[in-house]
Amino acid sequence: MATGLDDYAIHQIVENMELVEGRNPRWVDELWFHIGTTDGSLSVAGHMGVYPPTATMDAAASIAHGGKQYDVRFGRRVDGDRDRREVGGISAEIVDPFRAWRFKLEPAEGQAISFDLEFRSELQPMEVAGPVQHRRDGRQLLWDLYQYSQTGTASGTVTIEGETIAVDGAVGARERSWGVRPVFGQIPHLGVPPSSIGSRSFWLASTAGEISGWVWRIEPEGGHPEATGNLSDDSGRTRLDGCIVGPHGGDEPTRLSGADLDLQYEMDGKRLRGGAVTLHDWDGGAHALTLKPLSTIYAKGLGYGHPDFRHIEYKDGVAQAETHDTTDGATVARLLDNDSGHINPFAIEHFCEITAGELTAYGVVRLSI
Repeated sequence: MATGLDDYAIHQIVENMELVEGRNPRWVDELWFHIGTTDGSLSVAGHMGVYPPTATMDAAASIAHGGKQYDVRFGRRVDGDRDRREVGGISAEIVDPFRAWRFKLEPAEGQAISFDLEFRSELQPMEVAGPVQHRRDGRQLLWDLYQYSQTGTASGTVTIEGETIAVDGAVGARERSWGVRPVFGQIPHLGVPPSSIGSRSFWLASTAGEISGWVWRIEPEGGHPEATGNLSDDSGRTRLDGCIVGPHGGDEPTRLSGADLDLQYEMDGKRLRGGAVTLHDWDGGAHALTLKPLSTIYAKGLGYGHPDFRHIEYKDGVAQAETHDTTDGATVARLLDNDSGHINPFAIEHFCEITAGELTAYGVVRLSI
């Protein structure tokens, strides 16, 4: 069926804009963001995804504040309106492409949180060097993805249990990706999926002044972890991509060729306590970073690995709200447990203070298990 979007000269395949190439049921077009205050008192994260083959769109938001995590999740049917970035009470508006977005969660009865935040960036987006492509046994397409990340600042208001907090100068990152992705749940009858795409995934986006950096490193299970390949490498090497960028209109990105991790963990190796990262670039430069987590969001609240909110699946009219006591070890263990059957969901997001020489930077680390 043709939609209003089909009036525009934006087609990429010989289909209407409701459909995507290949019609793989794992196909997703998603956005994500995470911003935090530099004193560590508040973090806000959000996700929105549209899944054309299953005619559904979902969105979720999580807030960490005062020893609690507050989550809301919504789902709706897509019917010729996949360009409408609204699901339940969550909306994401492009104010100025690559420069300003507005993320909102409307207040509602029985919902402890709401927010109205504008994310702004004077820095270039950081793109993958090439699409991620990965098959299993040469048959099932598991990963065929393009993405970019961008760091910036955020301002606005956040309301938690009736208290409104003014946010000014918060720092964070956003991500856009589209294509076939393995971490959004299992669709039956597509063949046996792999149990994992790696032993650990480390994702970092950070910013300091007019510099922004991004790296994604996936350690293999067995194989040759001492060797590094790109994100499409399926030979048992450590997979890696990343870059360092400056302001809009500035120099071309400096690509990264390696990342040495010296990290300390807790909660059975699932939560970051701190540590160091050394990034290596194609020009032979080394960039030493020290990480200090300031606040934490457990990504199950956003639907990553949630057993009752599977991102791909059709769920028109779903509305969920939860509050978790994150000072309780048993609660945290449940939030970190991958009991959904998803392949390596991002389990945890840390808003971090990052020391780089004499510079103090801030950024987001995402870990999967």
